[in-house]
Amino acid sequence: MTTTQPSLRIDFSEAPHDPVERLLWLSGAKEAFDAQVATMWQVAYFDARLSGRFVAALDLNLHSRKKALAFTRAENERRGRPMRWGDGF
Repeated sequence: MTTTQPSLRIDFSEAPHDPVERLLWLSGAKEAFDAQVATMWQVAYFDARLSGRFVAALDLNLHSRKKALAFTRAENERRGRPMRWGDGF
């Protein structure tokens, strides 16, 4: 399997010029980015589990089994708990 890195562009044009203010701005930007990425992990693991490919997702070794299950549970909760898994995946 060949993996490619997606092209990601982050706009720093509105970052403050003052170094201390920039550090605070970057901290907030990182928190926002991490929150959005976490949501995408949740959806991806949930969809993998829903489609019966959760083991294949775990085999990628991107996260521990515990973390991947936490992502699926969080997404299931966000969707109003439509799925009832016994966690034997």
